[in-house]
Amino acid sequence: MVNQRSFFAGHPSYFRQEIMPVLRIFEGKRKLILQKILKIIFLIALLIIAVVILLAFQLISQIAAFILLPVVAVVFGIVYRQLTKQYKMQFKLQIITAIVNFFDSTLQYDPHGRVSKSQFVQSGLFNTSPDRYRGEDRVFGTLGKTRIEFSEVHAEYQSQSTDSDGATHTSWHTIFKGLFFVADFNKQIKGTTVVLPDVAERLFGGVGKFFQNIQKIGRHPELITLEDPVFEKYFVVYGDDQNEARYILTPNLMERIVSFRQRTGQKLRLSFCGENVYVAIPSDHDMFEARVFRTLWSKTLIKSYVDDMAMAIGVVEELNLNRRVWTKP
Repeated sequence: MVNQRSFFAGHPSYFRQEIMPVLRIFEGKRKLILQKILKIIFLIALLIIAVVILLAFQLISQIAAFILLPVVAVVFGIVYRQLTKQYKMQFKLQIITAIVNFFDSTLQYDPHGRVSKSQFVQSGLFNTSPDRYRGEDRVFGTLGKTRIEFSEVHAEYQSQSTDSDGATHTSWHTIFKGLFFVADFNKQIKGTTVVLPDVAERLFGGVGKFFQNIQKIGRHPELITLEDPVFEKYFVVYGDDQNEARYILTPNLMERIVSFRQRTGQKLRLSFCGENVYVAIPSDHDMFEARVFRTLWSKTLIKSYVDDMAMAIGVVEELNLNRRVWTKP
């Protein structure tokens, strides 16, 4: 695996040879699609002006106008999706695949794939089981000695409420949105150890310890106290076996987790369960989507794709997962 910093280095570089020629083609496609979209937006603007004029002269009813405008919005959404669907998919298959291959040619990329819902639930990182589970951009394979897979995931749960008129309303709430990573762990473990962002400790200091001790996190109620003040500023650990948690979270691994947390700036969640380590990295943006309204001809854009991929693939190196101890081949 190569470092992302070398992506633009060298002459001719991988960027110039493999990315730029394809990117130039997609930039041309993007401009053609954008021209069509702008024409449609112009026609919609004319339609809205016409509706306003007709309303002003009372030539149509307000009800008709309020029905027409949402219909126009829905039609525009459908047309936009049809115009951009193939372009976005081909972009992923060619550009994002090339970036994945840059890091390791043995890795596989599936734009439609995702880490399974069962893996997400098995991780034990979240109390609530998702009622709606979506994802995309699955990367999987073996890096060194470590089997990995990761994808973008959006997990939600459903709630219902009844208003004063007796009408039922359904709402969706995000459990997690971001990058979900699964890897073969390099130690044999029997129980479950969960590492969560330690909001209570950072907000309340010593008082936070009290709340942590009475807090129940799903099926992991036992608080694990570790003698690493820097680690405990960022994380709180729960598990079903104190000794195994300390066996997993060695001083070196805790230092690496803290370093990864500081470098990414994200509130990481990790768990060690069965044969795997799970890492959840929250993110609000779609990581590998093709632009439509802004140019693709940008090193900054490609670097953002590379950085996101490096963050995911880099978990193996950051946590030193390829180092195999004698207890696991």
